[in-house]
Amino acid sequence: MRDPRMEMRLAWAGMWRRRGTATLAVLAIAIGASVASALLHVSRDVGDQLSHELRALGPNLLLVPDTLEGGAGGALGAPAEFLPERAMRERLHAAAIDHAPQLLVIARANGRSVPVIGTDLAAARRLHPAWRVEDGGGVTLIGRRLAERLGVVPGGRLVLEGAGGRTSTLPVGARIEAGGADDDAFWIPLADAQALSGRPDQVSLFQARIEGGATAAARATADLERGGGARVMVLHALTDTEAGLLERMRRLMALVTACALVAAGLCAFGTLTDLALERRRDVALMKSLGATRRDVIRLFASESLVIGLLGGAFGWLIGLGFAAIIGREVFHTSIALRGDVPLIVLGLSLAVAAMAGLGPIRLALAVEPAAALKGD
Repeated sequence: MRDPRMEMRLAWAGMWRRRGTATLAVLAIAIGASVASALLHVSRDVGDQLSHELRALGPNLLLVPDTLEGGAGGALGAPAEFLPERAMRERLHAAAIDHAPQLLVIARANGRSVPVIGTDLAAARRLHPAWRVEDGGGVTLIGRRLAERLGVVPGGRLVLEGAGGRTSTLPVGARIEAGGADDDAFWIPLADAQALSGRPDQVSLFQARIEGGATAAARATADLERGGGARVMVLHALTDTEAGLLERMRRLMALVTACALVAAGLCAFGTLTDLALERRRDVALMKSLGATRRDVIRLFASESLVIGLLGGAFGWLIGLGFAAIIGREVFHTSIALRGDVPLIVLGLSLAVAAMAGLGPIRLALAVEPAAALKGD
């Protein structure tokens, strides 16, 4: 038996005669490959998708005045309790960090003390996607609890009295509900807060969000503190949570993939072993006609190769559907199609099929022609 075409015809004929058993082996490989395909597609996007979900937790970095240098405010010469707005914005833009400034002001309105926060309202809402904003928005935003205390409703006007007799009349915008201290503040444009407090080009702090866990946080800290005048406070509870969840998610996916492939290999091993036992007479006849050990190994290896390729191809296609479901139901988005995943899945499927084919090959090599042809 040296004709490759003859060997392929024998392999195909053997599988076709026992196509039910061969189909079970293909399905076993396909199930494991489908899990690998789905999780490989998802794992490539899981960092971006998980970061998207964790943005609801809000900012994870604060840029505050540096008060550790004797109150001088560092090289920029700003008062220790405030930051220069333009200079800090330039640093944040250079580091490509999404941010929102805040100037904290205590004013009076309707005879009550009112916490006022001047900010870029669009940027603040972008950093706080969990805010529930009623009635769409407006020039200002007002916390739900503060609105109830002052007895104001969206569409009205509020007269604010600041330090030095400064006053400002602003419309009452949409109410926000954040479930924290933000519900007790009146959120106004930064320029109005600076005018009310008499502090042009000054802010109390910057809120920001960085992606990438502890490594990105350390890099951002170095970039933003370079030049002095400011100190970075990383909210490690949020960054560590993001990094920890991402790592655990990837480990879980790798473990599930490995378990699925092992289970598929065991199923394929049992099925191919049954297939080899059913063909003991065929193997005995081949050996009696002069087939060598290499011929037998090549025959069964080619069958395992075909089963691995078919199982890998079907598994990859099924995995695409699983990945789409996971993306839609878990991350509420689509999962990008990766061009390298089919090759990886086919490689894994062939490896599993090759390992599963070792048992049948050993059985075939151990067949004694005389005993098998007698029916023993």
